[in-house]
Amino acid sequence: MRYPAPSNEELRAIGDHLRTVFDKQGFAAGQQAAESVLREYPSSGQLKVMLGGFYFHFLSSALSHAEDPEQESETLIARCLALFEQGEAQSETENEKLGARLLRINALTMLGRYGEAKALIDNLPDRQPVDADTLRLNLRLAQNQLDEAEQLARKRLLIHVHEALGALMNLTTVARRQKDFPAAHRYLDAYRAIDNLFGLDRSNGLLIGLMLAQDEDDINLALDQLEQYIDARLAYTLDYRENPFFAGVQTHVPTRNEVIEANRLTLRSLEEDAQYESLRTEPRFQSVLDRLRSYLPPNA
Repeated sequence: MRYPAPSNEELRAIGDHLRTVFDKQGFAAGQQAAESVLREYPSSGQLKVMLGGFYFHFLSSALSHAEDPEQESETLIARCLALFEQGEAQSETENEKLGARLLRINALTMLGRYGEAKALIDNLPDRQPVDADTLRLNLRLAQNQLDEAEQLARKRLLIHVHEALGALMNLTTVARRQKDFPAAHRYLDAYRAIDNLFGLDRSNGLLIGLMLAQDEDDINLALDQLEQYIDARLAYTLDYRENPFFAGVQTHVPTRNEVIEANRLTLRSLEEDAQYESLRTEPRFQSVLDRLRSYLPPNA
């Protein structure tokens, strides 16, 4: 039986609607709406990849309200993986198939299925030596189309800055696990310098600093980092529309509800995760949690 496929315009409308439902009504309502749309278009690869992406994007909302966050996370990521696998099989272009495969790799890694993730990585096509946007940027400059060139350059800058931050975070993690604390501090200092230079979100760098202070058994420094981390979380917007480096590039600014759900998950992590056990008896730790709780609206 041949099922209808949504047009690109219909896909955009579906995406806008589902984002609003997830954001305004919560994860359960969003998932119900998403699965209903999927029953209408069961053979659309693009739709399945988009829905899996929504489940990933709003995962913090689901976990912050779940009775068993670990089990809920595994269940939802497994659902994402199934959608990405089906999406890759049903997508019509090689770019769409590649995008779905990259998402499959992330989901497999999160589920601990490392052998399957490695097999997919090993079969990825070789990276092109020059990105298409770089070629477009050079062309726009040659044509003196400066507005277009500026936006392409801002887009490339944001991508490369995030790649650099990701690499430095990974290097810090490696150094921490190797107990090479001088190297960990060096990478963390570089991470924070990039954050400060480009006016990005400070919270990740402070969270890494908190974990590093715990590794070194420096409770006072860990609490200092925790207090600054919560300050950064409460100021967190990820809104770069006025950022002088990235203005005009951002395609989605997190809504107030998205920020609240992310902070609700942060609170739950601080209350329950074993990595913070050594800090929980400290009055400063409890004071920080009380401040974060006071920021969050009651659960619906």
